Amino acid sequence: MKNINIASTLKIPKVNFDYKKGLIELTGRSTPEDTDNLYRPLLNWLKEYITKPQPKTIVNINLEYFNSSSTKYITRLLEQLSFLVENNHPVEFNWFYIDEETKEEGEDFADILDLDFKLIQVDY
Repeated sequence: MKNINIASTLKIPKVNFDYKKGLIELTGRSTPEDTDNLYRPLLNWLKEYITKPQPKTIVNINLEYFNSSSTKYITRLLEQLSFLVENNHPVEFNWFYIDEETKEEGEDFADILDLDFKLIQVDY
């Protein structure tokens, strides 16, 4: 399975989906012009990953800002990962936040999807 690595820009987050490490990371800002073009390949990668996951999966979401269309896709990504949790596969969810708003967004995702997030404050 090929890894996905995308460098960040002002509108696109850094993406690091590393199969061998069981690592799924989004870092930066997510306000792409074409949200589907960015996130569709990530969703497809996850569909394949969950059929043969690593012994432990680590999810790091470190988004300082994301728009509403990105929210829809982040929700879909997390929904796919919740399939692993439902099947007793160890998944560590780390939600990095810079302020109360991004902390609450992480709490909302965790509540809506019934996932256990570790909330980690960072400074930019």
